[in-house]
Amino acid sequence: MKIFVNDILEKLSEVGHQPKRFLIKRFKTINENLHVVIVDINDEKTEILVALSVLQDANKYKIIKTIQ
Repeated sequence: MKIFVNDILEKLSEVGHQPKRFLIKRFKTINENLHVVIVDINDEKTEILVALSVLQDANKYKIIKTIQ
């Protein structure tokens, strides 16, 4: 899965809960591993740092909008 800055991700949730949407802000390298800084669409002040491998897990996240 290709991931770019300003893509919108949706975190797949359990039954009965609204899925959360996140905006990719930037990429960051920590100890030679690639991470992504994401923010909740509804709360852009709180940043979350997630390993790129976690975002590529199709069972947890999916891209719903790709910026071209």
